[in-house]
Order: sequence, then C-alpha cells, then structure tokens
Amino acid sequence: MKIKRFQATTMREAMRLVREEQGGDAVILSSRRVPGGVEVVAATDYDAALMHSAARQRSQASPDGDPPPPATQAVPPALRPKTQVVASHLTPQASHAESQPPAMQAEAQAPAPQNSPATAMAAAAGIEAAEQLNREIQTLRSLLEEQLAGLRWGDMQKHRPRQAAALRALANLGLEPELARSIAEELPEGSDPERARFLPLGLLSRRLAVDASDPVMQGGLIALVGPTGVGKTTTIAKLAARYASEHGVREIALVTTDQYRIGAQEQLFTYGRLLGVPVHAVTAQDTLAAVLARVADRGLVLIDTAGLSQRDKALAAQSQQLKMAGRGLKSWLVLAANAQPGAQHDIVERFGGLTLDGCVLTKIDEAHRLGGALSVTMRHGLRVNYLANGQRVPEDLLPARADRLVLHATQLARQSEAPVDESFLISSFSQTAQAHAL
Repeated sequence: MKIKRFQATTMREAMRLVREEQGGDAVILSSRRVPGGVEVVAATDYDAALMHSAARQRSQASPDGDPPPPATQAVPPALRPKTQVVASHLTPQASHAESQPPAMQAEAQAPAPQNSPATAMAAAAGIEAAEQLNREIQTLRSLLEEQLAGLRWGDMQKHRPRQAAALRALANLGLEPELARSIAEELPEGSDPERARFLPLGLLSRRLAVDASDPVMQGGLIALVGPTGVGKTTTIAKLAARYASEHGVREIALVTTDQYRIGAQEQLFTYGRLLGVPVHAVTAQDTLAAVLARVADRGLVLIDTAGLSQRDKALAAQSQQLKMAGRGLKSWLVLAANAQPGAQHDIVERFGGLTLDGCVLTKIDEAHRLGGALSVTMRHGLRVNYLANGQRVPEDLLPARADRLVLHATQLARQSEAPVDESFLISSFSQTAQAHAL
C-alpha cells in the first residue's frame, strides 16, 4: 500500500491532485481542514478482492432473488474506491453534492440495504482491515522514528561530541532520558574536555534538593511513612540513636501505629530496649493524638507507621490519622533506592497526599544504580534528608548532601558490569527528542 498526503485550497482541487497522481482506484484514508485549505491522505493498492467477495456473498444470500443493492454500500468506507469514500463521508456536505456525478447522487439517495449475514461479515472484515492498516502505519512510524533517532544521535556525536559524552555518562548513572538530555544540553560546547567531563555531575548536583542540616537534630514530631520492606523501623532506630548522641535518651519517645504486620511492634520495642527509649503503641482503644499528648514533653517523637502498599485501601485511613495528629507533625517518606523507578514514582504519588516534608533514601548499598531514585526526587520536587546504606545502628545513616549523592551514583555506575547499551541511548534520544519537539 502506497500512502501520500495532499494539500490544496479546496476539496475539489485536492481530489483532482489525488486522481492525477494515484488514479481512480485511490482510497481516501482521512481528510481535515488546515490553515489555507484542506489536507487529504490517500492510498493505492487496497484490497479490492474483499469488496467483490462481499458483493457475491450478498447476491447469493438474497432470499427473493431480487437484484442486490450496490455492493459498495456493504463495504466499509475504508475499503471503497476513492470517489465513493469522498462522496460518503469525507467531504463537507455543501461540496459533497457538487462533486458527485449524477449516477452517484442517485446511488446515495437509494434506500439502505437490509441487514444480512453477508453485510455483517463484510463490515467485520472491513473493521479488521482498518485495524490492520492502523497497526501497519504505527509500525512504519516506529521504524521511521528509530531511524531518525539514530541519525540524530550520530549527528550529535559528530558535531556535539561533548554533549553526547555527557548524555552517555548521565544515562550510565541511571537517570531518566529526559532529565539526562536536559542536563547535557546545558553543557557549553566550547568547554575544554577535562571540564566537560565533570561539569555534568556538577549540573546534576545543583538540581538535587537536599537538607544537609541534619534535620533530626531539630527535634519535633516526625512520622516515617512508606510501603512495607523499605526499612522504616531500622531508620527510626538510627535517627533516635543519632539524636540521643547529643541530647540524651530522656528527650526521645518512639511511637508505633503498626497493627498489621506480625512482629512489627516487637521489632521497635527491641530497639527501644537497646537504646533505653520508651516505646508507645497506638491501639484500637487509643488514638494517635492521645498517645502524642502523653509524650508532648519530649524533644523528639518518632512515629513508625504501618508499611502499606501504595495501592492498599488502608492508606487513606492512615493519612487521615496522621493529619489529625497535630499541625507540627512532619512526614518523611522512606524510599528504597533499589526499587524500580516506575514503582518509586507510584509510591511518591500515592503518599504525596500527606504533604511530604522530605524523604530518606534507604538500601543504597543494595541498589544497582542510583540515578532512578534521584530522578524520582527531582521530578516530584522531593527533598532528600538522609541516606541509609546498611543495617548498622546508627553508623549507616548519613545526612544528605548533593555531592555525596552524585558520588554514590558515580561509584555504583563504575561497579556495574553492564554499561548503557548504544541502542538504549538511541531509543532514549528518540523519545526525548520527540517530546522536546512537541
């Protein structure tokens, strides 16, 4: 099938162009008004055999022997000859009648044929053919975009080698393609090679939102939220031990609202006994606000919430419970760095109803690449407060710094045995370039 787009000032002129170039057997796929006239997409070499087969079936199925209606009325518009498609539904109504020959005008006024199995079969076949055509067009479009992306990528490596090298290095960190492209485009072309090697990492660190002030030392009410298995309870123990090193254990209280997981409260009670810190559990007979009122004299109160999936219906009730706890409550999201970026995005969106005041990136030591987690925090404007890179309490907890995050990401990328593939770069370049053009 050969497809071509035609533009003209009027529909009559567009039809003349189609007829002159593609002949009378051309099929009109679409038409629309554009600035300055109309645009028509036409094709040749359509499946005419399907139309004749449908006509024969309807002729054989006629019960009283009457001559069947014109076969073209039983064929879907996508499979009719060009003149019939234009006459039936693609041209404006005013020019419709003007452009029809008398024979076609009489055919258009003829009564519609009665429904029959042959008509239904022809209609179904037409729909299937149209869907097949659409799939083929999409495949051709994907192939064309891939070819153009390869050409753009090759042109970038030839004429802008420093931007290409920066894009490769940032993609190797695991950053999302769109973010890597935007940072690479900030790189000045005239920079020297040594500076161009490290400048992308500096541009990345400038985009990271971090709180390097060791915020737990300021005390207050802090609730750690997040899905199950991200390390909330262990992080609470690390934060409590960090605060106790300067302010003492008498200023700390731990609260757990987890009534779902077996052994969840016992784990926090164990940490409390080791640290010498009291632990309070919220029960069905006691509200979180009432428990917090009993520990209002403490300098730091850390709340360990239940680990719920981002799709769990109980998440809304937990969010409401925290909102009713008091105006001074801060919510920190605990995000596992080794999770898939798609899951991380979903988690941030689902827990975003709590008005998150920051996040803690855990399991950095288990992550294959750190760029995905960094991309999530930058996309959602989420400030990183701490990094957790192990199970030791409190050693494996570090205040977040932008240069430290970039250094961790670089080290993980160097340790990886699978650098970014060239085809991935081309595909990423295609997607981001297309989004950039739109």
